[in-house]
Amino acid sequence: MQYCEIAPPLPTFKRWYAMHRKYPGCSTLRSLEYERLQATNIFGQVLDVGGGEQSNTNMLLSKADRVDSINISPEMKPTYLVTMDAPFPVENNIYDVVVCLNTLEHVFDTTSMLLEIHRVLKTGSTLYITVPFIFRIHASPDDYFRATPSWWKETLNSVGFSRTELSPLVWGRYTTAAEICNYGFLPKAATKQCAYLKDIVYSRLMFRGIDTYDGRRGERICSVSLGWFISSTK
Repeated sequence: MQYCEIAPPLPTFKRWYAMHRKYPGCSTLRSLEYERLQATNIFGQVLDVGGGEQSNTNMLLSKADRVDSINISPEMKPTYLVTMDAPFPVENNIYDVVVCLNTLEHVFDTTSMLLEIHRVLKTGSTLYITVPFIFRIHASPDDYFRATPSWWKETLNSVGFSRTELSPLVWGRYTTAAEICNYGFLPKAATKQCAYLKDIVYSRLMFRGIDTYDGRRGERICSVSLGWFISSTK
């Protein structure tokens, strides 16, 4: 399998303004996920694993010809209501895209689900995954694991994907630290904005002449990412 890690963009005032205008009230991780997904062209027949009619991410799939969904929760109103770890009730090789957003950390047998996703994708089609890394436990109904890039590389290779790209979802060290501390004792909104701005200033001082978290210093910042954005081609 071909594998590469993509350095994420540096935080900027332009990105800060756009994220707060488009995704008010979202966590930093969710805002970074939405920003990345909105920049991704998702067309054709799509399967949303973990989605449904009530999913907040439907707005990001508006260019698709058709969106089916799988979920264990009837409240999400999925196309296919399933039990945990059950095979998908769909045929082989029928979807142009599968998206799996903030779902796999809630699945105990993640590899089996990835095998099912691989089965229903057409050859040459793409799976998009977002998952948390340095982020609080959030049971829905359970929260099982946080995986490193090495784990994703080896697992997606073993499942049968031919190419994988992984990009850290990170704004900066100060923002990650604020998330870990649940924004401390000061008002959350003020602490959050302060962390955002400190990361912008730091990146401008330490990454002159480039626009991504590149190099050894960038690698250290990416090692404290809130999550990962992963694309894998069958």
